[in-house]
Amino acid sequence: MTSSLLLPLEQHKVVVIIRGIAPAYMSDLFQALYDGGIRMAEITLNSEHALESISMMRKAYDGRMMVGAGTVLNEASAKDAIAAGAQFLVSPNVDEGMIRYAVSNGVLPLPGAMTATEVVQAVRFGSPVVKIFPCASLGPNYIKELKGPLNDIPMLAVGGINEDNVADYMNAGAIGVGIGGSMVNKEWIHSGRFDLIRDYATKLRANMGIK
Repeated sequence: MTSSLLLPLEQHKVVVIIRGIAPAYMSDLFQALYDGGIRMAEITLNSEHALESISMMRKAYDGRMMVGAGTVLNEASAKDAIAAGAQFLVSPNVDEGMIRYAVSNGVLPLPGAMTATEVVQAVRFGSPVVKIFPCASLGPNYIKELKGPLNDIPMLAVGGINEDNVADYMNAGAIGVGIGGSMVNKEWIHSGRFDLIRDYATKLRANMGIK
């Protein structure tokens, strides 16, 4: 089960983080992401009407994009997110209940860790991959350093990722990246410039060497 859960991330490599975006913008936003080649996007649970948005986008993009939930801090939140249709769960922390509930329901967990101890703990709880966060403070060399002793653990780099530094994180050994505000730009969204989001996604993927 573990290896199969990881396959979408291995294939698509980019998880888009959608935080603080109202449901009214979701359809246009997801279309822009899809047109830009994005196939995995998470809606954080601390966003307005998050579960509603997850359910809505899961139905609209079923079979075309994986829709996940972010800021899933515990098992209770995991249950709510999966009930709404979330196909993967992302958190800033390592919570055993969240990880085990996700895996037992065939849903990919992406627990957030910073230290080597936290990374190993997440794997021990059953996660096939660990989100390294916050990379905005740690930088790509930190991924490389962690991969030294922990080279067999897939790591997703999250925090401060943009089109200019994404290749550095991939070269450091990340399996993929999570990207938020630099792509999901609220000014672009509120002004209706979803074409800029599409173009950003296209360029980011090109910089990663993804066709």
